[in-house]
Amino acid sequence: METNKSANTAEIWNQRYQNSGRNLSLPRDFLIENQDLLPNSGLALDVAMGLGHNANLMSEHGLKVIGVDFSYVALRKAKIVFPQLQVLLSNLPAIHFSEESFDVIVNFWFLDRLLFPVFRSILKSGGILILETMRSEPENEILNINPRYLLQPGELREYFSEWDFLIHDETRSTIAHGSNQPITRLIARKPRR
Repeated sequence: METNKSANTAEIWNQRYQNSGRNLSLPRDFLIENQDLLPNSGLALDVAMGLGHNANLMSEHGLKVIGVDFSYVALRKAKIVFPQLQVLLSNLPAIHFSEESFDVIVNFWFLDRLLFPVFRSILKSGGILILETMRSEPENEILNINPRYLLQPGELREYFSEWDFLIHDETRSTIAHGSNQPITRLIARKPRR
């Protein structure tokens, strides 16, 4: 049943990317504003990469980048525009990499809590996690968004509590689905052993 649901979701995103991709064609402002925190070399993972603009920004910064998505349309388009990127079609959160493989992991606007322990495992000691997505705030809830796709206030701070928080911001909001939606922005460094 879950596989069918994932396949249906992937097909919806394939259609979106096939038909337009508007509003999905620039790197996220949060990444642009904080690219000086990225290392100049190493390996980065872009989770739910989409059309590859965040991955490309990291590549231009000097990182080798693997982009993962469940939309083959998005990955195909990203690879045409940014041939230096490595792309991987995967039914997220089912990604399997060796422990401590990545220097940077970015995750924008995709929330699956099953990825949190994966991030802990595959990010190198001293590596950077950059995450931005929608947050729950009852007085500002968007009615047509499933609550499981919304972070709870303080959820990331609690889950990654032993990490070094370079940025943890729950004061911002953005327009999503036609209305104002609170977001959480996080840049955290995994502790060195």
